[in-house]
Amino acid sequence: MATLAKLQEQKLELEERLADGDLSAEAALERIDRAIAARTQTIAHSRKRLDAVKDAVSKGVPLAETKPAKVAARARKNATAKNKGPLNRF
Repeated sequence: MATLAKLQEQKLELEERLADGDLSAEAALERIDRAIAARTQTIAHSRKRLDAVKDAVSKGVPLAETKPAKVAARARKNATAKNKGPLNRF
């Protein structure tokens, strides 16, 4: 995953190419803008989770209890719960 700084550098380069008259840079610039928006949203979400964990730990919750459940374990549990009986599609 590209860092936000690298994405912004790429955006500046593409804006320069677009200013020079390279119309192919317009589509790439739109993709970079979407990537920057997605990366910014990911960073904001990560910071929000980190702040929530810090707040919980400061209130006395053990750090081990603040970590999210493993996604793979949750998926495995859901898969076994759904597949209790035989599959009959007819």
